[in-house]
Amino acid sequence: MINNDGEDDHLQTKRPKPVFLLLLDGWGIAGTGEANTISLARTPNFFKLTKEYPAAILETGAGSVNARYLRLGSGKSTEDENIDVVSDLTKIISDNGLKQLKIFDSERLVALTSFFNGHREEKLMGEDWISVSAKNDNQSFDIFLSLKRIIRESLKAIKNNNYDLIIVASPIVDLAASSFDVSTTIKATEALDKALYRLATEILDRHGILIVSSTHGNAERMKDMVTDLLDKDITDNPVPLIIIGQEFKGKTIGLKDAPDGDLSLLEPAGNLADIATTILDLLEIEKNNLMNGNSLIDAG
Repeated sequence: MINNDGEDDHLQTKRPKPVFLLLLDGWGIAGTGEANTISLARTPNFFKLTKEYPAAILETGAGSVNARYLRLGSGKSTEDENIDVVSDLTKIISDNGLKQLKIFDSERLVALTSFFNGHREEKLMGEDWISVSAKNDNQSFDIFLSLKRIIRESLKAIKNNNYDLIIVASPIVDLAASSFDVSTTIKATEALDKALYRLATEILDRHGILIVSSTHGNAERMKDMVTDLLDKDITDNPVPLIIIGQEFKGKTIGLKDAPDGDLSLLEPAGNLADIATTILDLLEIEKNNLMNGNSLIDAG
């Protein structure tokens, strides 16, 4: 629930466009330490946004990356990636005649299409996909090139003003952490922080809303502190949630701000299933009764 210490809680009467969900896969929340590569990186934009806008942490639940994308898109708190999903966020958006776009690195093709859409393979009316490649001209794998292409397509989509909902998955931090390369992971985190600033600025200028989150952590635990061995597996740690919009500046999620912007000091305000219902709330659409997630927005 978003609070602002007694001020007017009502959302703007005109529905924001676009609502933009940015997934920083690999960016989990944990206390500062030598295993936490996120804490070693310079992320002034992320830190500034957590202090100026509603910020919280969400439980991810266990399971694979695909299972978490299923949870995210279905709005259901399930850890079974094979569960039948009758309705999902993408279908509800399409059924309401709105346009939506998904932008992703090819590494997230299956996750952000099939699993996010409840195992549906085909696109629905008003749904578009853009897949970018991480390969350079020499066919070498370049995660920084992938991020550059993702941000380029994202900014183009925002400026075109054709979509009500844009969902972008950037796995740069996750892929860097999986390589066991701490230096590259720090650089990837810092590159993503700079990209976050560009997106937030463009979206705020156009009176849209940017939701920043992640489906799982990785870079915040690159070493098992018990065995002292490098750890490339995704984590079950909480992930960030920031809701960035002109009408939300200065508000909070829950009862209090994160002390000094340190999200690791907060208790989880919800889970991944809450993101779908929050998006529907922002778009002024009733959630489906099959969803068990709860909106983090109090529009009343």
